[in-house]
Amino acid sequence: MNNQTVSNTAFSQSQIAETDFEKPRGISSIEVRPGFTQVHITDLADPVSKTRVEVLASVAEAGVSLDFLKLTPKGLSFLVPAAKTDVIKQTMQTHSFKAELATDRSIVLVHAVNMRDEEGMIAGIVRRAISMGIPIDHVTDMHDRMLIVTQSKYAEQFSSEIEKEIHLV
Repeated sequence: MNNQTVSNTAFSQSQIAETDFEKPRGISSIEVRPGFTQVHITDLADPVSKTRVEVLASVAEAGVSLDFLKLTPKGLSFLVPAAKTDVIKQTMQTHSFKAELATDRSIVLVHAVNMRDEEGMIAGIVRRAISMGIPIDHVTDMHDRMLIVTQSKYAEQFSSEIEKEIHLV
C-alpha cells in the first residue's frame, strides 16, 4: 500500500466561488401566470386508453394547446388558455365527452435550483399553501421549479406569502 501525502492547502475563494451562470440553492423567485381553465374529462368509455386518445385528438383538431396533462382512472385533466374555454366546451359537447371546466385558474411557479435534491422543500411549499387554505388543483415539479395550479384569486396571495417568507421582497 502506498503512503500518499495529502496537501492541507485550502482552496482559494475563487476556486470555490460559484460561476456566473450558477444560482444559489433555495427558492430564487416566484412567478404567477394567470389566464387558464382546467378541464376534467370523466367517465370515459372502455377501453379508456383509446377514448383518451380520441379526446386528445379532438382537442388537437380544435387547435387548442394544452398543458399539465394528467391521466385519471376513468379520464384525464389538463389546462388550456382561458381564451379557448368556449372552444373546448363546444368540442367536448360535440364529441359527447363529459367535461367539467374550472375557469379563472393561475399557475404559481416556484423557482429553486435542484429543488428535488433539497429534502422537504416541495412538501414545505405545498404544506404552506394548505395551511393558508389555498385550494390546489394540480401540482407538478421539475428539477428547478414546481408549479401549482389554483384559483386566480389565491395565486397572488400565495406568491406574496412565499416571497415574504424567503425575503424576496
